[in-house]
Amino acid sequence: MNFKKFFELAKLNGIEAADIEETRNKSLSISMFKGEIVLYSVSVDKNFTARGIYNGKMGFVSVENDDKTTPSYIINTIKEAASLSESNDEAIIFKGSPKYKKKNIYNEELAKFTPEDAIEKLHEIENKLYAKSNKIKNVELGFDLSDDTSILANSYGLNLKTKSNLYYFYAEIVVSEKENETKAAFDLFFDNDLSKFNVDEFVDKLVEKGLSKLGGEPIQSGKYKVVLKENCVASLLASAISNANSESIQKHSSVFEGKLNTKVFSNKITVEERPLEKNLFYTYFDDEGVATTNKKIIDKGVLKTFFYNLATAKKDGVQTTGNARERGSKMGIGFTNIYLKPGKLSEEQLFEKIKNGIYITSLTGLHAGLNPVSGDFSLQAEGFHIKNGKLDKPLTLFTLSGNLFNVFNDVIALANNSKLLSSSINCVSMAVKNLKISAE
Repeated sequence: MNFKKFFELAKLNGIEAADIEETRNKSLSISMFKGEIVLYSVSVDKNFTARGIYNGKMGFVSVENDDKTTPSYIINTIKEAASLSESNDEAIIFKGSPKYKKKNIYNEELAKFTPEDAIEKLHEIENKLYAKSNKIKNVELGFDLSDDTSILANSYGLNLKTKSNLYYFYAEIVVSEKENETKAAFDLFFDNDLSKFNVDEFVDKLVEKGLSKLGGEPIQSGKYKVVLKENCVASLLASAISNANSESIQKHSSVFEGKLNTKVFSNKITVEERPLEKNLFYTYFDDEGVATTNKKIIDKGVLKTFFYNLATAKKDGVQTTGNARERGSKMGIGFTNIYLKPGKLSEEQLFEKIKNGIYITSLTGLHAGLNPVSGDFSLQAEGFHIKNGKLDKPLTLFTLSGNLFNVFNDVIALANNSKLLSSSINCVSMAVKNLKISAE
């Protein structure tokens, strides 16, 4: 689409200002089971998302079609949506930031990786998994490749572009030692540099994870000191800091309301948002075209800022933080590249520090079992005993209960094992004073 002609046509039709984002995605997905390809999908998609101000109201539209009728359709839909809008938020199309910190994160070598290359690598992974142990009964694995281009332009002359790509190798194994005991283990590796993927390391780690679950014993219900693995900390942290969403603050549905510049977590907790970190989740502008910045959200336990878009910032009389995220037919708020500042101890030293307790390795049921507003949660969990400062036997499934905000206030220590997860959170393991554990 010719954006210049689109904006000229929009103006002729009474649209005061408009922006449009064109996204293009090329993706490859392959799944394998017992040596057979069970899914092979290649797709190329293009999408346009546009906003416009008509009679002082904002109208939204999203379309996949791109032909000579598309500009007129977008304009007419914007006018109709604006006419029906009941929002009292000020309609704003952003003119642009003074400066943008653009970096290149696209990997040209990854773009050359073929489906045949991926299938060959999947066979190698599968063969090596089965060869590791006769306790491995089933292997499911796959590969995903995504190549994305996004262009955001508006009627004020703003024109921003990003290009990124990444891949995932993932596998799940089912292991069994006794007839009535079956366990599953899953792992994934993601990056945009293929040279960083080591098949043997991936296989060894997954097999160890699966076999370590065999021979689990039940746990006695009670309160325990715990060490939360980095992926578990990340899940809880994402829910906790979602309370810094200024939209929730303004709707009086956040426990962080009225707590700016006050202590909300342990002084051991410092959380930053680093959208400009040069990694797979780097982004130099938000969905309104505002330049992003690295910033502290929690500094030694003190809440330093809320997440703002243009509309919520206007209401509070502050500057937007560049956290606008499109949410269907409205502009919402989100975050990326969250970084939990690590401690000085290894994970093993956390075990030594708590002496006796539980090592939590996975949490499930976050959507149904966690209330991000009250912070209360009750989640199915897996893990291991910690005895005399050492990792001990695996446990059968149990339920972990507590409160998010108590967790991040009852911190004993943080580990130094920083890991960037697929949720775009860079997290570490964490020892907590006590959490309630109930036997299944």
